[in-house]
Amino acid sequence: MTMLLTQSEAALCEAAQRVVELAARRGARARASVRHEGIAKAAMRGGEVETAERSGSQNLSLTVFHEGRRGSASTAGFDKAAIERVVEEAMLIATYVQPDPDADLPPADGLAFSGPAPQVYADSPRSPEAMLEAASALDRIAGGIAASDTRLCAGESVAAATEGLWALATSDGFCRSVLRSNDARWTVMLAQDEGGSISDFCQSQERQADALSSAQSLTQEAADRARRALGARAIGSRRCPVLFDPRTAATLVDIIAGALNGVAQYRRMSFLPDPLGRVLAPAHLDLQEDPFEPLGLASGGFDGEGIAGSTRAILRSGVVEGLFLSTFSGRKLGMASTGNADGYYNLRLTSTAPSGDRAAMLRMLGTGLVVTHFQGGKTDPASGNWTQAVRGFWVEGGEIAHAVTDVTLAGTVPAMLNGISTVGRDVERMGAIRTGSILIEDMQLGGRA
Repeated sequence: MTMLLTQSEAALCEAAQRVVELAARRGARARASVRHEGIAKAAMRGGEVETAERSGSQNLSLTVFHEGRRGSASTAGFDKAAIERVVEEAMLIATYVQPDPDADLPPADGLAFSGPAPQVYADSPRSPEAMLEAASALDRIAGGIAASDTRLCAGESVAAATEGLWALATSDGFCRSVLRSNDARWTVMLAQDEGGSISDFCQSQERQADALSSAQSLTQEAADRARRALGARAIGSRRCPVLFDPRTAATLVDIIAGALNGVAQYRRMSFLPDPLGRVLAPAHLDLQEDPFEPLGLASGGFDGEGIAGSTRAILRSGVVEGLFLSTFSGRKLGMASTGNADGYYNLRLTSTAPSGDRAAMLRMLGTGLVVTHFQGGKTDPASGNWTQAVRGFWVEGGEIAHAVTDVTLAGTVPAMLNGISTVGRDVERMGAIRTGSILIEDMQLGGRA
């Protein structure tokens, strides 16, 4: 039973179908997406309420296809006048767009009129009162941990919940809706000594509150992360092995996905052009996509065009087997959509090479750098050149020696991927991505002169 929504699935489907029908009367084929979202959030610090809110939003977006041209417009209103206006605006915009034969709806026989619909909603207590109670619990525990260590100070503790509805309708008679939920908790801890201060956080995000990490484990981990970062110092420039912890490793997986995105491919803005069948990484690496994981944070039965994704290998034994394509980018490449018009679904990076838990990964690192945070940098998608300011830990003999700051890592993404020796079993999920820590055999580290 939803707590935060004020619209029904039937109402959203009706609005989406109505706007598509109005566009058809103007001679256009169309696709309409209607969304409604309710949010409850509470933030506490030091026993005081910093934020307590209940909010909501709704949006209707329309794309029309007329005489080879495409136009889009949106509105926050679902009433008759707003819907008529959004059709008028989309049709007007289309008249100013250059014709493109690839800018059209997908073939009707490719739409997911029926098919698997993974569970992405679960009942949980999501009232503003429930969020305030959850944030208070985090705050109390954080305060207790800080009271036991003079180096620590509790920061903000937050509980948030979202419920959302989405309906999609097209001129081909497609109309399906989705009910989603999301629960999140996070807390911040500050650590300070004579050398300065630093903060860190820990978060948990799931489709249902019962699956979240406990308040005790979240606050304890945030405190431990902040405490471990004290005493950071610079190190000299060198080449060394680098271990990316799961939080930073997820960014490397996202870079891989970005290089295999259809838009990057047809615009030739990828460091891996024409990738299918090419070796991208060592043979021990696999990257799997799963749209149908129950309660997955990136699960879905169909994308924003109405096309279903599939459970598939993106990388198999280091070789590229899949791209992330919408109908438009697929047509540009002479291929069919993969159901990824809204991006990738749940991804999991795995390795068949020997690995282990965090302690085992530190032993495999031996002497080198553990990266826990990115502090600014860039990736050139066309060349693959990669540079990041980072902080983390220096490890000697498989044991953490001290925290590290004022360090820059540089390389190219292809070289980094080819240098991956294993993926740890210390798996964490960061949004759509699951990965353990990633060990790269050799990278250039820039530190003090």
